[in-house]
Amino acid sequence: MHARCDDVDVAWFEAGRGDPLVLVHGLGDDHRAWRRAVPDLMLRHRVLLYDLRGHGQTTLGKPDGSLRQLGQDLVALLDALDVERARIAGFSLGGTIAMRVGIDHPERVERLVLVATSSRVGRSAAGWYRERRAMVEHEDSWLRETLDRDTAEVYAQAPNELEEGLLIRRQSTADPRGYGNACAAMAALSEAPLDPELGQIKAPALIVASDLDRHCPPKAAEIIQSGIPGSRIEILKGAGHAIPVERPRELAAAINKFFS
Repeated sequence: MHARCDDVDVAWFEAGRGDPLVLVHGLGDDHRAWRRAVPDLMLRHRVLLYDLRGHGQTTLGKPDGSLRQLGQDLVALLDALDVERARIAGFSLGGTIAMRVGIDHPERVERLVLVATSSRVGRSAAGWYRERRAMVEHEDSWLRETLDRDTAEVYAQAPNELEEGLLIRRQSTADPRGYGNACAAMAALSEAPLDPELGQIKAPALIVASDLDRHCPPKAAEIIQSGIPGSRIEILKGAGHAIPVERPRELAAAINKFFS
């Protein structure tokens, strides 16, 4: 299904019944990044999934390279679906988008779950994002190989999921401009981290991290926890970055327990 949201046609999907729970995917993925966790979540929620601007089946529109616009896209989708308040769970980039919505539109967020994410990026990570943004802009012939290599690193702790992960990311970034736009939004967190604004989040928040995650380690979760009043952390042992596919049942159980 598609919904017109400002300047983009957003591809969205739903499963289950109950209170609305929006799942937000990560960089270069589409809604299928949550494929393993949905069955346990849809038993207790009306699960809403969507593809980010310029990812998957959602159009690019007029991107401005900002996290605020990506957050506004989510709010516009809630408006289109007549959802006043929602529970929101974001993975990786999706977690930063969820935090941005919690800051800018606290009245729309009932509860937050932030999975393998960060409120800031360091100088090295910012350079990584800028390099990939430049590859997209210059139509670099090595871009596809680079994205495949990056995907393999994300699934390093779950090699059995790599084949499907590559399929999803290749399809989602067939037109890589949305990926490049999101890279620009993430790079901006180096000079303008979310940290000073986290106190504006009013919704109860659960932060889920894993001990083997090299992209968003537990330290990143601790920084977020220190900024969001009353938030708490759960650390999964033996998992890498791709928690929704590496530990889907544990993650879904933690989310369901938190919401109950």
